[in-house]
Amino acid sequence: MRKTSLIAAFAIIAVANVFALVHAARNRAGNADAEVTLTDREVRRYTRSAAEDNSDVTLYLVWTSPDSLPFPFQPDETLDWLNQQKLESLGFDCRVSPDSPDAARHYQRLRARRVFLALEYDGPAWRALLDGYQRAIREQRAMPQDVDSADRTSYLSHLVPIDADLDPHKLRARHPDRATVIIVPAVVTITLQQPPESRVRAETKRPVRVVGFIRQLPTSIHVPRPYSDVFRRMNRYQGGTYNEGPVYRVRVRYGRLLEPQVTGIELQEKSGGK
Repeated sequence: MRKTSLIAAFAIIAVANVFALVHAARNRAGNADAEVTLTDREVRRYTRSAAEDNSDVTLYLVWTSPDSLPFPFQPDETLDWLNQQKLESLGFDCRVSPDSPDAARHYQRLRARRVFLALEYDGPAWRALLDGYQRAIREQRAMPQDVDSADRTSYLSHLVPIDADLDPHKLRARHPDRATVIIVPAVVTITLQQPPESRVRAETKRPVRVVGFIRQLPTSIHVPRPYSDVFRRMNRYQGGTYNEGPVYRVRVRYGRLLEPQVTGIELQEKSGGK
């Protein structure tokens, strides 16, 4: 009986491994959906202890959006795209007016939806976000209270969400640049939001509105050998070095199944490193 159980367990593992290999081969087959070079701001490595097996390395995709920043600001149209019109196109029921007495109950009942998300690297959306963030910091510095509003933009990922669709092919057709825009599956939620009034322009009052938030997307990127060897040769990452430029650049290929595969790594030694 025990022998039978062991055989069954090994068989399950073998089938799972075969499935993983076939899945990976399907993702690599044909032309890439996107191939983009990202820096350590966008794909971050969490350092393990020396005692752990470090034959493989995992990177984590990081993106930036207005709601992820410490200082709120009024985004322009480039950033304020996940609005009621877009949410309706993603299948959310937005028939109830945001200022209706039934709005809170209605929108709380709506379930999150699986969509496909377009992320743009170092493009117009990043520049619009940076401008808005720096403007919010300047306004914060003008306030009389003693608040730490240091401009810490150097650490921010330049990867910014710009669009979503239920169909990845339609999304790619709208964003054909495969060197700067990646498409990934994601989960979007909907809520009512009363945007905070500007602390500088207190007279400005904005109404309650329907907004969407990106709650989940695949972030883990496996780095196999020989590419993982590059990370074992580099010094342990130390925070606060982004102003000196990227520590590394990673070439990431998104295949036909929209899953990432590392195809190259370039390491840049920091000044003063040993």
